[in-house]
Amino acid sequence: MIDKESLLAKEDRVNLIYETLSNKLQNTSISKNSNEISIKINSNNPDPIEISIQSIDNQYRVTYWDGYAVNEFYDYSNLNKALKKFNKFTLKAFDNIQKFGVK
Repeated sequence: MIDKESLLAKEDRVNLIYETLSNKLQNTSISKNSNEISIKINSNNPDPIEISIQSIDNQYRVTYWDGYAVNEFYDYSNLNKALKKFNKFTLKAFDNIQKFGVK
């Protein structure tokens, strides 16, 4: 069964994820529209670290880009499961930044 909720209906949950990350990292930005929410860790890299969740064809695609070579994505029919993965990707980005820095 496809979850009929919109991303913006879960905006409070996404804002909490964003606030947690932006409190730890400066230059973090968020963009939101009805089909996609994206968090970027801005840097000198022209293609910065980005975590996004978007609604595509009755599914939710969660994507992680590390700014260099790692691109992962997962598709979910349930928005809550997609948001859990979105949160895990933000933690992964923060851990990688602590280990390797932002360039």
